[in-house]
Amino acid sequence: MTATLEPRLQGRRVIDPAVRRRFHASMRNDFLTPRGTPYKWHEMTATLHRTILGGGVPTVVPVRYEWERVSARTGDPKTATEPREWTFARGQGFTSMLLHADAGPEHAVGPGGDSPVTLDVSYPALPKSPAVDLLLMLSWDVVTFEMMCTHLITTAGLREVGGRAELERISGSWAELQFSDPGATAVFRNAHISAEHLGTGRFAGRESSVYQTRCLDCVLDVKSGPVRQRGRSSYWVTLQVDTLTGDLLCAEMTEMIVATLIGPDGGKVPVQKRRTVRMWADEGDEPAPVSIAAAAVSADPALLAEAVTLTERVADYLTWQIRSLGHLPAGMADLALMGFRSVVGTDLAGAGEQVGNLLAALRAGAAGEPGAAALPEYRRLLEGLLAFGQIAVDGQTRLLVPDEASRVATRDRLGSVGDDLTALLARLEQLERPDRPGSDCEAMP
Repeated sequence: MTATLEPRLQGRRVIDPAVRRRFHASMRNDFLTPRGTPYKWHEMTATLHRTILGGGVPTVVPVRYEWERVSARTGDPKTATEPREWTFARGQGFTSMLLHADAGPEHAVGPGGDSPVTLDVSYPALPKSPAVDLLLMLSWDVVTFEMMCTHLITTAGLREVGGRAELERISGSWAELQFSDPGATAVFRNAHISAEHLGTGRFAGRESSVYQTRCLDCVLDVKSGPVRQRGRSSYWVTLQVDTLTGDLLCAEMTEMIVATLIGPDGGKVPVQKRRTVRMWADEGDEPAPVSIAAAAVSADPALLAEAVTLTERVADYLTWQIRSLGHLPAGMADLALMGFRSVVGTDLAGAGEQVGNLLAALRAGAAGEPGAAALPEYRRLLEGLLAFGQIAVDGQTRLLVPDEASRVATRDRLGSVGDDLTALLARLEQLERPDRPGSDCEAMP
């Protein structure tokens, strides 16, 4: 067992950097007749592990997933093949990030650190094949479960058993999924996603919080050369989260896909498919014990004054962000705004309003009035802004800024804002955990 980590704040995941987290995964695709009867199926089983990639900004943990073993088999109502290992998948991997997560101070090196925060689900070294496409599909399922875990534990309406809420950061979001063939792409657009906190349970010897989500009638359009598929996807997920660490323990999804396949001659063929996907933590992997920090709030005047100054700088950054997006082409601006909402949890106007509310609460506290009470909610917003800025450090270089001088200026501004957000989060954590040693809250730059 590893050393006990510092108590986690409400809405944060604790990721032990000393543990290589191991998971199992399975995916079954049932192809259905128009009457709903399976006429063939494909099944994958796999093991994979998750490791931390060096440093990232506070609360944003870059991670890599690597496949240890992947096996597959096929069948129909009368016959089935023996499982066959896909040796080409062994050692292959992809990168992602865990938001609102703590992995210890040694893994927080500031914006532009040694491990860029990227989401890269691709296997460029593997040949074009249906098998690689299925591996890509399961990889995206892994990313989806991990992201959903974060959204569930950071949604205020789901903190109590029986709570219901919309997962606003995912609802309406969309992604373009690449296949092994560069000419094949899929566009998936989430509809309204609702969630419920069902209760508590146990998995792999750990106490868990159990959630259920559903999303009906999502857009799922696929294009592969001259063939197009237009369809709808509906899915239901039951997910268990470790109540102490906030990390993923188990997720199970059932997805129904109803679509029409349109050939090059305009002919149409109905397609119906059922996917069942499961991902679960290895029982032999015991996370370090942690506890949720007490909700006491300090009224330290010096900390409050520093927090006010830093919050004013963040408000100025949001004003700049609104102005800078106005210079982007319409399509790219829409994409950037969707990314902002997915990561931060609200649009730019909503973020500005919340930062204004935080500033008012901190000023009230500095004046001796009651005010700074909802710190966990403000932390979630600021952590989202920090994550978005770190992602933008990489994205602006590749996509958004046309010349070197502008790239350097934008990177420097985002880096400065990241420093301010990091310092502000440290102040809020010290206000929220007054018993924590003051040395952990560094001097304001």
